[in-house]
Amino acid sequence: MNVGDKIKLARIAKGYTQEELGNLIGVQKSAVAKYEKGRVVNIKRSVLAKISKVLDIPPVELVSDIEEKPVETANKLADLFLGIEIKETDAEVRLMLEEYNQLSEPRKAQVREYVHFLLGQS
Repeated sequence: MNVGDKIKLARIAKGYTQEELGNLIGVQKSAVAKYEKGRVVNIKRSVLAKISKVLDIPPVELVSDIEEKPVETANKLADLFLGIEIKETDAEVRLMLEEYNQLSEPRKAQVREYVHFLLGQS
């Protein structure tokens, strides 16, 4: 399932129209439609963060395609998490830790390995 499908399913489950979701995340209805249809491949991380929050989808679930594309998924998550504003840090860190703790041990090892990789790229 791609990101657009996940957004659409979660939006419908919450009872939002595309217009309502757009208003909540600060984009037009047409943008939401494009996200859901997969016409926007690289959704801005700030928009992904808002979608995640409004639809109560952990960011890792929203962009996760780790089984088929582990490196691409890790990059998306890194972009999303590294884009967190300082004022949101405490809540976002708690959310990330909760999500991390839900992962299996092999997945946790992948996350740690990727973080070490990113630190080496600085």
